[in-house]
Amino acid sequence: MAFLVGFIVFFLVIALTVILGGISRMGDRRVEVEGRATEGQRLPTDREAHGY
Repeated sequence: MAFLVGFIVFFLVIALTVILGGISRMGDRRVEVEGRATEGQRLPTDREAHGY
């Protein structure tokens, strides 16, 4: 029984690594195409918006 649970957890960890790695790469590609927001493009934080 413990072997079966370990086997399932092992493949679950591999699957999540592949899925989350793919999501991260898609985000990296989008940043590469669109570029990061500069200081002038960035939305103000709550503190900046209220002038505290």
